[in-house]
Amino acid sequence: MVASTASFLAQFNHRNINILQKLGYEVHVAANFTHYGTLSGKSNQRFIDWLYEKDVVVHNLSIERGFGKLTDNINAVGQLNKLMKRENFEFIHVHTPIASVLGRLAAWKNKVPVVYTAHGFHFSKTSPLINWVTYPIEWLLSFVTYQLIVINQEDYNLAKKHLHAKRLDYQAGVGVNYSLLNKREPSEKQQALAYIQEKFNLPSDAKIIVSVGELSRRKNHRVVIEALHQLNRSNLHYIIAGKGPLLDELTTLAIELHVRDQVHFLKYTTNIRRLNLSADVAVLPSLREGLSRAGLEAIRDGVYLIGSDIRGIRDYILNEEVGVTFKPRDSQQLAGLLEDAIDNPRMTLSDRSILQLMTYDRKNIDQQMEQVYQRMGTIHANRLRDIVG
Repeated sequence: MVASTASFLAQFNHRNINILQKLGYEVHVAANFTHYGTLSGKSNQRFIDWLYEKDVVVHNLSIERGFGKLTDNINAVGQLNKLMKRENFEFIHVHTPIASVLGRLAAWKNKVPVVYTAHGFHFSKTSPLINWVTYPIEWLLSFVTYQLIVINQEDYNLAKKHLHAKRLDYQAGVGVNYSLLNKREPSEKQQALAYIQEKFNLPSDAKIIVSVGELSRRKNHRVVIEALHQLNRSNLHYIIAGKGPLLDELTTLAIELHVRDQVHFLKYTTNIRRLNLSADVAVLPSLREGLSRAGLEAIRDGVYLIGSDIRGIRDYILNEEVGVTFKPRDSQQLAGLLEDAIDNPRMTLSDRSILQLMTYDRKNIDQQMEQVYQRMGTIHANRLRDIVG
């Protein structure tokens, strides 16, 4: 049996490969391994090395992240078309917006069934009107999508009402290891705090606010810097983990608002748990999300979460034990919520909240994904039987 995955490197789930191989598939991964987005070069290379160790067939395509790279993406359609003709895939699984469009076009031409995990449609109730220009594309391509998987309730309701994939499933993201919920040794927290204090030369009385996400307009870190300025408390320190094009702009903003000594850029890190364990509060200020893993990981690590009141974040801020939401452009509201969270720290989660959060555990997600892949194998077997007669 043969399966393929066309996706961007940053979106692909390692565990999907393990599931496919467990089911007996030969797995191919097609992605742009040359321009790998916001990952570090080391992480990109580690992923490539891991693929080869797992005997995965790797295809480096010219798929680019934005519509601006039109020539590269047209070339990628041709590359995908040749690949599908040569390999005779049972199905493909696409993830990111551009890859999902190109992959489905090539799959439609070659009559290959498609699984599409939409990691948050570009259009939503809170997104600007310009984002809705992609809706007709999703609507058209839904007719040639066998299995659509969405990861938040707003997208599920929209897809159920307006899109036309043969099968629609809701899946609570890619999964987080929630067996770690409320499993934090005091020594682990102390070590994490000591590391962060030393790295950024923070005073012993520092209160730490953390955000995880690329330095982009969508991630909206500027609203936290503005709130920090309004609070005017020198012991508050804001640490951002991520890299991206807005580093200079955010640095300049912090200087202009006289909080540069309180804003720290960690850049790319794989040790998110250590960062979370050092924190007094986490902020997820995004303007748009599918289902933010960063917020789920903060909750897992016992950090009170203040998140934007948008789909993909409010889905899992279940109650005030877990966190609270705010209007993502309202720095004054955020400042008030930050002050309250820091001055009145929350205790551990109740058993009821933990039980509800287990929906997002990776074991649950993997079970759902295995069922999807098994179903796709059955479809392929039925197609072969129909052809043979």
